[in-house]
Amino acid sequence: MPASPWRAKAPVSPGQEYLAMATFLPLRSYRTIPRFLGLTSSVVRQLERTGGLVGYSLLAQPARKRFWTLSAWTDRRALDAFVRQMPHLGVMGDLRPHMGPTRFTAWTVLGSALPVSWNEATERLVGPAASSAGGAA
Repeated sequence: MPASPWRAKAPVSPGQEYLAMATFLPLRSYRTIPRFLGLTSSVVRQLERTGGLVGYSLLAQPARKRFWTLSAWTDRRALDAFVRQMPHLGVMGDLRPHMGPTRFTAWTVLGSALPVSWNEATERLVGPAASSAGGAA
């Protein structure tokens, strides 16, 4: 399944630094996929109305129970505010028992480098700077 096109949510200044965030979200069971997709759509609706979001893309391999997110934010404060709000906060709790070892990584990027490529994001997710959350979403 191809990645969703980058959805720009705010204008970008080429020389400004932004926070890029990539996540890897593996599911333990195929039975969880419909629920995961339903909950994901509620988070996408949240993204559409979130301040500080520059843009985002999603990548799914449902046949392999693997999902990724890629986003860019004006700063860490904007990302943290999003993560702590509903429905994202509740979705993380609901899905945690159904997830395999997740991975997260964040890095700064110039506006001229946005949108970040999926190749760069996935390379960063497997690199030493990525953090594992052992089943946390």
